[in-house]
Amino acid sequence: MYSLDINFLNDRPDYKPASAKTSPKRSSGGAQDQRPLIGAALFAFGINAAVMGAWWQATNENKSLDEQQATINQELAKLNTQANAIKAINTETDKVTAEYKALAGVFDQIKPWSAMLQDLSARTPAGVQISKIEQIDPSPSPIAAAPPPPAATPAASPGASPSPGASPTPVAAPPPVVAPLAAAKVQISGIASTFAQVNDFMLLVQRSPFFLNTDTKLVTATLKNNPTQLQVRNPSAAAAELPKLRPVVEYKIETTLSPTGASELLPELRSKQADGLAIRIETLQEKGVLEPAKPEVKKP
Repeated sequence: MYSLDINFLNDRPDYKPASAKTSPKRSSGGAQDQRPLIGAALFAFGINAAVMGAWWQATNENKSLDEQQATINQELAKLNTQANAIKAINTETDKVTAEYKALAGVFDQIKPWSAMLQDLSARTPAGVQISKIEQIDPSPSPIAAAPPPPAATPAASPGASPSPGASPTPVAAPPPVVAPLAAAKVQISGIASTFAQVNDFMLLVQRSPFFLNTDTKLVTATLKNNPTQLQVRNPSAAAAELPKLRPVVEYKIETTLSPTGASELLPELRSKQADGLAIRIETLQEKGVLEPAKPEVKKP
């Protein structure tokens, strides 16, 4: 048979055994010890989640930046191609413009002889005759002596001693300097009745817009016998004494062509009927190749 052993002393706190008293405390103490571990685990999980989120966001931003950089590189390559094309066009345009200006400069430096001869004819006083007009082209200026090139030194690598048989590095000599050509000179020769007429003629040549007044001078003026020979119509009257002609002054005037451009001499060219050159100059001015210049023509 079963026996029922009931101990009512266990229900009393003052008679409870030590093992019964400490067992609930041990169980409650174990639960409290697990809370820091759980909190640490949750904290670590949160940190890992934050790091993973930041890494994912940074990865997406880097990918977006790489795509933007690729797009910008493509646009930059396209712009570089266009810039090179524009640079080539500008270079060609500058070359053509330089050729046009050089051609216009040639036309601007032309002095038509027809206009200069008409100007000299209008300025020649009575009693003065022009027998010869000669243009003396300037001789090319001597080439300026270039300074001697520096002594060539053998090319040696750093830290290595030069070998005795090493050939020196050639040094390019500077190009020779050539002085520009001087303006062409003109010599006017003829005869005049008096020295005063020669002097007046020289002063009138100095006022011509086609010649340089500061470089116009009288080279020679010599009194000589008149070279004109008289002839009588009636041969039977040969015994008659012929009148003696007065001596004449043989002169030579030297001057220099004026550096004034033809674009500044348009009124003079028009008045001397040099219409061909005047029309060319006006056409170049209309096209913008030559700039219209204010004429500064010397007074006649």
